[in-house]
Amino acid sequence: MKKILLIFILIIPILSCAAKVHLINDSFYGQKFYQTDYISLNYWSATVKFRLKSVSGTDKIILEAQYITDESFSINPNSKIVLKFDDNTYISLNYTSLLPKTETEVIYGTSIYFMDTSYVDRSYSINAENIVKELKNLTDIRVETVEGFKNFTVKKDAAADLLRLYNEMKTLLSENQN
Repeated sequence: MKKILLIFILIIPILSCAAKVHLINDSFYGQKFYQTDYISLNYWSATVKFRLKSVSGTDKIILEAQYITDESFSINPNSKIVLKFDDNTYISLNYTSLLPKTETEVIYGTSIYFMDTSYVDRSYSINAENIVKELKNLTDIRVETVEGFKNFTVKKDAAADLLRLYNEMKTLLSENQN
């Protein structure tokens, strides 16, 4: 009995942390749309976050991506984030701005000699998006910048989570169209 109770205690926080689809009631514009939590993919020097959002009053779904790194980069109108799927098809997400956003965070600490020190941590980020008509099992991500490109492999559980959210959102949109 104790083992079953322990399993329950461990499973509930895990399930509550999973990304979900939320109905957003925008009272300012009087619109309703669906939006998911971000799914974060963390790599050694970068983070790629994905979120799905529906277009109010339609059945269109937008896939948003955010690329965050501690290395500065430049982009031009030809730069993009390309997603590769398990059937070797691709979707290109276009950057929504040509200027990467810089955030600076100052971290304070105490050195071995008891002198206060501060460290500056800079991160650079950019957003990209595109309408997706179909989403499959995501396997790889390529971030293209002026300096070149970086490839990232997507873990199977993150790809499954993104696909689950997409299918859930499609179901909710089709139910509301009827």
